[in-house]
Amino acid sequence: MAFDNAAFKRHFPLFEHAENTRLVYLDNAATTQRPSCVIEALTDFYSRYNANTHRSSHRLARAATAMVERVRQATAEFVNASDRDEIIFTRGATEALNLLAQSLARTLEPGDQVLLSAAEHHANLVPWQMAAEQFGLELCFLPDHNGEPQLERLPEFLNGRLRVVALSAASNALGFRIPVERVKNLLPECCRLVVDASQILAHQRVDVQAMGCDFLVGSAHKFYGPTGVGLLYGRREALSALPPWQGGGEMIRQVRLQSSDYAEAPHRFEAGTSALAAIAGLGAALEFLEGQDRKAMATYESHLNRYLHTELEALCLKRPLQLLTRFENNVGIAALVPSPQCKLAASDIADWLDEHDIAVRVGHHCAQPLMESLGQSGSLRISLAAYNNREDVDRLLQALSVMPLDEDVESAAPSTVEGWVGDDLSALSLQELSSQSSWQKRYRQLTRWATQLSRKPAIRVPEHQVHGCESEVWLVHRVEADRHRFAIDTDSRVIQGLSILVLLLIDNRTRRDIEALDLEATFAELGLEKYLSPSRSNGFRALLDQALALVRASSRD
Repeated sequence: MAFDNAAFKRHFPLFEHAENTRLVYLDNAATTQRPSCVIEALTDFYSRYNANTHRSSHRLARAATAMVERVRQATAEFVNASDRDEIIFTRGATEALNLLAQSLARTLEPGDQVLLSAAEHHANLVPWQMAAEQFGLELCFLPDHNGEPQLERLPEFLNGRLRVVALSAASNALGFRIPVERVKNLLPECCRLVVDASQILAHQRVDVQAMGCDFLVGSAHKFYGPTGVGLLYGRREALSALPPWQGGGEMIRQVRLQSSDYAEAPHRFEAGTSALAAIAGLGAALEFLEGQDRKAMATYESHLNRYLHTELEALCLKRPLQLLTRFENNVGIAALVPSPQCKLAASDIADWLDEHDIAVRVGHHCAQPLMESLGQSGSLRISLAAYNNREDVDRLLQALSVMPLDEDVESAAPSTVEGWVGDDLSALSLQELSSQSSWQKRYRQLTRWATQLSRKPAIRVPEHQVHGCESEVWLVHRVEADRHRFAIDTDSRVIQGLSILVLLLIDNRTRRDIEALDLEATFAELGLEKYLSPSRSNGFRALLDQALALVRASSRD
């Protein structure tokens, strides 16, 4: 039976709202949308049987407890665990990986090794770094080819000290699958295999027994479930050997003043009150997915992903863009970067797509080591789900095809003076921007303004970098005769143009003048208020906040 994409999409009420009827949502690797049944399950829990589980004797608590254990059983069946007690509920994959890093590390000896890959999401890297520092462990990394771990090199690490191998089943940044099912048979009995399945659970069936892993983690919001809940599968023998990570209610058998006895798994690892409504939503998501023809669904996604990559490859021959990903063995993620001759940064392209109501993600995608190994600071990521279709892909391609990526403009000459000087913006005025009649014209005006921001190599040092921006931005400030002077540098064309705007507003002004400004209102009048949201995709809020903080700090000195 063929997969019915239109019928599938009708389950998702977000797309039915008037403001979303033209939305092309291609940020599914970050979070998927929720079907009605998941939303209804959250409401049903709070409206009918909201209560704490396990220890209360009243009927609401019994109903809540029955729900949690029913969802635990459904989760076990979803990943083909042997028993429901092999399933632990966490707040997400990140918490599950922190739990494993801390608990497993307590069973190891100083000098024991943990093997990872450079392609890991930070959630499967930073917790192991913290555990290694705390317990004297050694982190090792599989060699890679174009970012993809070379599993055939794994035998080189079997030196008697390897105790944990922790790998993602698919890259969240580039989408390639990793055949983790080949790993366990290569490992000695004493070595545990941890699999981060966050990026595959929405796209294929997972069988932990066939995979041979000791532990597997995932986040519900990646496969049509609610935020705030994740799953941790642990093989019974592996779980029983782990000490608890967090202490508190529910995870104990008996508490004394000087010591405690802990419950058996899974409750040993579920300290405190769980996200009960989210667990109810997880149960609805699992039932929803089990009601689909998963094989036909995967085939549909594969065909759509092939179309996306084929068309992007053709587009990259015509436009100054580079495609980092390929269709083969890919879970539905395409990553684009500007070519060297492109005049814009990836964040500028994402901003252009947002104006066309196309939602993508830009940045390093919590995979900085992977992006750096490819010589990139980040990428524009397009990620598919089963409710996407060819019309969505065509809308994306059309927007990219008309974007002014390669306008021949001459940038201001780089500043060569020692230290830094500000830019001479006396020839510019706010009227130039406010007089533009549409967002497309304002966008082009910003990109024209961007050429007036000179390159300032002297300020491109870590102490001047603005944190909270996906694009690299540097800001410096000093006070001259009670007037605040600023200089800004960035490679993002849109941030360059917006920087010109903010410099027109606050540069060479007194603190009193700056404090009297209503910057929020000015941006709203210009139709640019979205840039003041705390979004890392444009990061302009972080730049403006840092500039204003420098004004306040200098006035206290």
